[in-house]
Amino acid sequence: MRFLGVLFVLLTALPLAAAERVKTVLLFVPEDVTVPSISDFARSFRRTVLSEWSGPVTVNIEYLDMAWFGSAGYERALRDFYLVKHRTQRPDALVVFADATPFLLKLQRELWPEVPLISILNDEFLAEALPRSPYLRGNWADLDVPGTVKMALRLLPETRHVVLVLGSSQREVEAWSFVEQEVRSAAPDREFIGLTGLTLEELLRRVHELPEDSVVLLIGFMQDAKGQSLISRDVLQLLHANGSPPIFSVHETMLGKGIVGGLLMDYEMLGQQVARRTLRLLKGELASSLPPGPFDTNLIAFDARELKRWRIPESRLPPGSVVHFREPGLWERYHWPVTGVLVAGLVQAVLIVVLLLERRRRMGAQRLNLAVLDSLPGSVAILDGNGVVLRANPASSRLEGLGALRVESLFVSGGPYLEAFSEAARTGLSEVVPVVSLLQDVLAGRAREGVVEFRGLLDTWFELRARRLELPEGGAVVSLVDVSPRRRAEMEARQARDERAHLERVAAVGELGVSIAHELNQPLAAILTNAETAQRLLQRSPTDFPLLREMLQDIIADDKRAGEVIRHMRALLKKGESPLASHDFNELVRQVTRLVGNDAQLRGATLTLQLAESPLPVKGDGVQLQQVALNLIVNALDAVSQCPPGERQVWVRTRRVEGLVELVVEDTGVGLSEEVLERIFEPFFTTRPEGLGMGLAISRSILEVHQGRLQGERLPDRGARFRCTLPLA
Repeated sequence: MRFLGVLFVLLTALPLAAAERVKTVLLFVPEDVTVPSISDFARSFRRTVLSEWSGPVTVNIEYLDMAWFGSAGYERALRDFYLVKHRTQRPDALVVFADATPFLLKLQRELWPEVPLISILNDEFLAEALPRSPYLRGNWADLDVPGTVKMALRLLPETRHVVLVLGSSQREVEAWSFVEQEVRSAAPDREFIGLTGLTLEELLRRVHELPEDSVVLLIGFMQDAKGQSLISRDVLQLLHANGSPPIFSVHETMLGKGIVGGLLMDYEMLGQQVARRTLRLLKGELASSLPPGPFDTNLIAFDARELKRWRIPESRLPPGSVVHFREPGLWERYHWPVTGVLVAGLVQAVLIVVLLLERRRRMGAQRLNLAVLDSLPGSVAILDGNGVVLRANPASSRLEGLGALRVESLFVSGGPYLEAFSEAARTGLSEVVPVVSLLQDVLAGRAREGVVEFRGLLDTWFELRARRLELPEGGAVVSLVDVSPRRRAEMEARQARDERAHLERVAAVGELGVSIAHELNQPLAAILTNAETAQRLLQRSPTDFPLLREMLQDIIADDKRAGEVIRHMRALLKKGESPLASHDFNELVRQVTRLVGNDAQLRGATLTLQLAESPLPVKGDGVQLQQVALNLIVNALDAVSQCPPGERQVWVRTRRVEGLVELVVEDTGVGLSEEVLERIFEPFFTTRPEGLGMGLAISRSILEVHQGRLQGERLPDRGARFRCTLPLA
């Protein structure tokens, strides 16, 4: 009996199961699943249908690859394939996305004339052009190209060029004129640049060469002029890495891959909305009864990293904008460590306050502690408000160089400390005048503390440091130290630097020996030729005096030219300091480039000189400044020597920048690694086996003496750039 009961239940349930037939949705998309927008739309559509339909349902997706294989023969082959594949299967709803609509309308007429169809197009006029049928509903998801162009100009108002990028597939070629018209209408007062019909390599080069005041609108690039199939998002990443102007788009799938932002189509949201209308078809509604009009799936979104890169303030963003990829702040990243530091700082501040209060109570007892005074270096004296010694440690024997100041009167109780220096200043010892001024300012309360160095007898130097006592009655603590050893060490260091700089100049001139010989050989050869010609003219009768006079003038000019080369070499090889004077920095650089010009030719390098149009006056040692330029140019020529012929380029530029003179030496050489860039100014560090590693170190030292700076940069592709700045005279 139990068996019969179970059998009865099964038999009665079979009709119910059979009645609940599995629903089938057939989705046609024009591209391959590897296209990000197609992937997002299809995944969101499938997930929404499966999760929100209460019964069994199947979602089949057909990827047509129409952008990469868009010929008429390919569409005929697709038609034949789907006629065979789906002839015996009748779906409950059809959904088609964008450019696959014309193909599926034909397929619907042949296979499923009464199956409801939803078409999602890219524009309103395409939806309005669809045939009227109870089994067809056309909606559109508008790619807002004009809105994105206007938004780009709002964010970057200095833009003068609007660049449209579109690929070479059949669909993209057919869409070009319409998209171009939309871009031009949105930016009528900007210059339009169209980039289509290009190979991928040509596109990368053209975008890299665009003017700085350009914005790029990348709609799609599914195929290049050679027929190479591509993913638009991959092309975007290549453009971004190659150094493009700001890029905008209309696809949300490109956000985070290099675009600044725009009015972006959210394909996941579109998939959800289309899926919910498809579910109404599965419930039995006619396609014509579905709501007409557009899907609202455009978002105003931006990449915070690109906003920062192009210096776009977020105050320019329109209301409702969403900014992604913000870098977390210090508090967000290090919440607990920062809290710990703040707590520790608070505890430390409390301790400091307690210690300061304790120190204030004990200051009166500690200020006259002779044991502390005796332990201090040099000679220390505590003065009252009138500059008279209250307490002092014994005078150091190293203070003998003070001479007429009478050391014994400076470091004894009751000694007239301030008066002793004032008397010395009145009797002609001008070196101590700053000391008197400092002591008077500190004792009068005009200064809290100060330091003065002055010269004594027998080539000695002293440092006097004065600090006001925080007491009601005033006073000061004064220390006097013999700093002659330090001064001598500084002078020796400077002399050693000048010696190294001179050796570096000698080495550089030695390397340019061939170039110097060429510079001298030309005027000497011209002198010989003109002299021999003049000699022959003197043997003629009658003598051509005008021509002879012209040749003698040429001989004089060539002789002056050779003498100028020799004088310049002697100046570079001269040992010792040159007097500081005003120079035209352009002329200094021009002389150096003339010197190395032949060396550049021997290396097969192109040396391009781009000097500022107006003079650049600087004040300093002309020979040392020329040594800096010489070191940088020779280093650049060495760097490009390893490059193939035709690629050895060196540029030398000067310009005036905000009260400064700037020299830039740029090359196309092997470039600088991060490790080399960190150590390149260290003495004796070099990347050349034959180098000494002193050129850049000496150059930086010379510029620091002239209140200038020297820095190296690594160029993005290859090569290096060295930039030095000097104050204008």
